[in-house]
Amino acid sequence: MGLSDPLGRLRLMGWVEGTTLLLLVGVAVPLKHLGGWPQAVSVLGPVHGLAFLAYLAAAIEAVSSGGWTRREAARLFGVSLVPFGTFLNDRWLAARAAARST
Repeated sequence: MGLSDPLGRLRLMGWVEGTTLLLLVGVAVPLKHLGGWPQAVSVLGPVHGLAFLAYLAAAIEAVSSGGWTRREAARLFGVSLVPFGTFLNDRWLAARAAARST
């Protein structure tokens, strides 16, 4: 499973989206409020926004490739709205990828 597969790209973008949120909440926001450095949020906020949009694009691509129920598709989009949900969803995606490769 690699980046040539929609499911592989979705998993990667899930990690990128979750990591940028973690950096935004765990680093940039404290720097803004405790360190008086609002530029951190000004830079990392849009980076996370782009990562979020890239995750949604990867989810749309994966679902449009077929083999997803409506419930599974809703799960993919729903976890993007839950903080760090893409990290929690990765194990399910890994199991799905493993099942597809056998």
